Amino acid sequence: MSTPPKHFLRIRSFVYGLKLPVEAFKLIIKKKSLLMLSLIPIAITIVLYFYVISVAQAKAQTILIEYFEMWGLALDGALAFVLQIIFNILLFLISALTFTFISTMIASPFNDMLAEKSERFSSPPLAEVKNQTLKDQIRLVGIDLIKTIAATTAGIFALVFSWVPILNIIAMVITFLLISFQYVSYPQTRRSVKLKDGLRFLGKHMFSCTGFGLSVSFLFAIPILSSFALPLAVVGGTLLVGRTQKTETQFLLK
Repeated sequence: MSTPPKHFLRIRSFVYGLKLPVEAFKLIIKKKSLLMLSLIPIAITIVLYFYVISVAQAKAQTILIEYFEMWGLALDGALAFVLQIIFNILLFLISALTFTFISTMIASPFNDMLAEKSERFSSPPLAEVKNQTLKDQIRLVGIDLIKTIAATTAGIFALVFSWVPILNIIAMVITFLLISFQYVSYPQTRRSVKLKDGLRFLGKHMFSCTGFGLSVSFLFAIPILSSFALPLAVVGGTLLVGRTQKTETQFLLK
């Protein structure tokens, strides 16, 4: 059987990356352990967040009414009604945007466990990591820190050049790769994969990582929904690392 042209393989690889969140969703729904690890942080966020928002909204409404009285506006007047609508819309937008940040912080301790549980379901399954000593764990934290600094620096670079024609396309691809880098790092860091090897992984599997980063970016761009997309990114990144244990041609063909 002859090998397909390179451009065909690259398209297949890119499409595979695009579809990874869907594959992750199917896997999470099928496996109760993954579903629980996905839902627990989301449930905690919803309960905590809506409690905080309800308290903040009540306090803000009180302050707004005080300002109406100070300005001499009738509470049942048309202007006060319009201002209240605008205020509620702004409060909703702020809530939606900050929801993603708060849910990410709460989910952080669960993400590594979710990625670890997902490893056995990748194709082929990732080999189990031996029990790590305290020295190993400290070393892993150091590797993760270096990766975070590198990703942040590259992200600033991409943001600066996003306004320059032609270069903005390159910056956009870099951004997608950085997003992918965040989520393939979970199984890699657990296996002491160094920064240069993590970056080499992005270069070797650039099309699949770009497709994965693009689809995750789209999901993350939608407020509130982005919190539900976080487990898909974690599991999807793990599945991608597992799949690339095969040779490059096998990976792209299937």
